[in-house]
Amino acid sequence: MVGLALAVGLGGCSGGDEPAGLETTPPPATTAATTPPSTDEQDAAAIREVYTGYWGALIDSENGPDPDPALFDGIATGAVVEEQMARVANMVDEQQRRIGEPEIGEVQVSVDGDDATAEACVDQRPWGVVVQEQTQPPLEVAPGPVGVRLQREGDGWLIVARIPVAEATISC
Repeated sequence: MVGLALAVGLGGCSGGDEPAGLETTPPPATTAATTPPSTDEQDAAAIREVYTGYWGALIDSENGPDPDPALFDGIATGAVVEEQMARVANMVDEQQRRIGEPEIGEVQVSVDGDDATAEACVDQRPWGVVVQEQTQPPLEVAPGPVGVRLQREGDGWLIVARIPVAEATISC
């Protein structure tokens, strides 16, 4: 009985005999206002991408080891690349290479016009060392800050220097 009354009640509401002027129209579509990212946000994102690329190049160069400066093209320049190539050449001479990769924490970015810094806490313990094909015991180093200085080059950023640990603005 209740089902019949409900069906009749619903049936009465679904008829096409609505009085004039009571047509229902769907509510206007609302679109979420999208605010484009600010220049600072765009710069910070680009800098984080360069910092991530830098670590990718470091890992590739030391895991190879591969003393190819082209790994750093569009990422780093000058003494940063030269020092890494010297380090990797020394690794080759001493029959060393790295295995795995470090754990890199959240990248902190600071932008001041065309200059910037990027820093993150890095745990190098998972990044092993092999010497003359013998895997060495894990490094016993605490996670620490690794920072770089960047400069705007055209519409992108390049790493131009490493920040000494004593000058880091983050603590791990």
